[in-house]
Amino acid sequence: MMYALTADISHIEEEDVFDAVSIEFDGFESVTFHKPGIDYQRERGAPEVIEFVGNLENAARLDHLFTAPRGLLLISRRMVRVLESVGPFRHRLIPTVIYAERIKHLVLDRFTRQRTWYPVQDPTLKNEDFVILQLLEETDCLDRERTLVKGVPFHQSGAGLLGREKARPLVLQPPPEGFPPVFAVPELAFYCFTEAARQACEHAGLKGLWWRPQQ
Repeated sequence: MMYALTADISHIEEEDVFDAVSIEFDGFESVTFHKPGIDYQRERGAPEVIEFVGNLENAARLDHLFTAPRGLLLISRRMVRVLESVGPFRHRLIPTVIYAERIKHLVLDRFTRQRTWYPVQDPTLKNEDFVILQLLEETDCLDRERTLVKGVPFHQSGAGLLGREKARPLVLQPPPEGFPPVFAVPELAFYCFTEAARQACEHAGLKGLWWRPQQ
């Protein structure tokens, strides 16, 4: 079984509420940290550290946060260590900082939606334990004949990128060395996680993860 991973939002009871909201920057709209072939900091102008405003209580107890305005793979450094314990995978970790919501008016310009000059020295007002995970290579493993999109083989369907649960079934051909714990497929708009990765995360007691079966 392969899984897509999204943040578990069962603790959020209202619409338009998130664990963390990105502070924008120049070129913000084109930065997803999803494509392995793009260095978003050198090529798209992303800052070295990606900043958010969020709920620090949630960040202290969860390992995957629900982010806006787009869902980034914002995970705890602890979760990275768990994944690395399952097996090697080429990746880059983009550091982040999450500022407490109560200082939002100090760190976020309400007109530009970008970071102000205000320095945050107090460690209780920020969390630096999360990173954005970007994979650095793709695994060309989609079976384009047996993967069906609305009953039509992928290669005949005219589909481009497939979102979560859009293929029924999704058929992946394992490479000779097997799948790494998390990997990117060129035709998929999400990263895939193996059963071993899911079990390791659950055994470690990680919180805030919603595993969505894809096969």
